[in-house]
Amino acid sequence: MAFGDRLLEILEEKEISQKELAAMLNIAPSTLNGYIKNKRQPDFELVRRIVFILDTTADHLLECPQNDKISVKEMSLILKMRILSEEQQDMIYELVNIVSKNKRGT
Repeated sequence: MAFGDRLLEILEEKEISQKELAAMLNIAPSTLNGYIKNKRQPDFELVRRIVFILDTTADHLLECPQNDKISVKEMSLILKMRILSEEQQDMIYELVNIVSKNKRGT
């Protein structure tokens, strides 16, 4: 089930309108509608706020297949990458490419 489908299902379960949730999140209703129709994807911070407001968990909201879940280490790397400059990100990206190519060769 896609993020927007799951979000809509939770809203219906909790009897919260899209307009109400958009107001609670301080976003435009059209933005929320884009998420619900799976045309847009919220950033990590917005997902965190949605989880808090709807009193649910990210796992429940995102409902990822087990093999698609992001591990704590992966999420930590993502968050650390976001604070780096673009040049630093490029360097890390190239390093990961080199390491992964060497890993495949062994």
